[in-house]
Amino acid sequence: EPEPEPEPEPEPEPEPEPSFIPKNASKYVGVEQLRSRSQGWTIQLVAGNLEQTALNVISGYPSLGEMVYTMGTRKGEPWFMVFYGDYSSKEEAQKAASRLPDALVSRTPWVRTTEAL
Repeated sequence: EPEPEPEPEPEPEPEPEPSFIPKNASKYVGVEQLRSRSQGWTIQLVAGNLEQTALNVISGYPSLGEMVYTMGTRKGEPWFMVFYGDYSSKEEAQKAASRLPDALVSRTPWVRTTEAL
């Protein structure tokens, strides 16, 4: 009688992604939360692969207390974005963007809808 086929080895479970622990938790907001809390428009001040870039912008402008940051992904890499404000219209957000400190305005703030985050 032929030997029964050996049971195949079970596939190893994929390692869970390490969950992200923000370095500045008081200013960190999850992407889903940003989408849901919002009136629809915000100003993106900076974005990049390094959390430190976001933290530097936030700590550099303590008077802009509404600044928050979040982490998304871009091309499979972590992507950190800093946002300022929560506006009900594009015009309102553009007006607020024009009143930002010059150093931030020079980075060309991006008025965008929060739905698309």
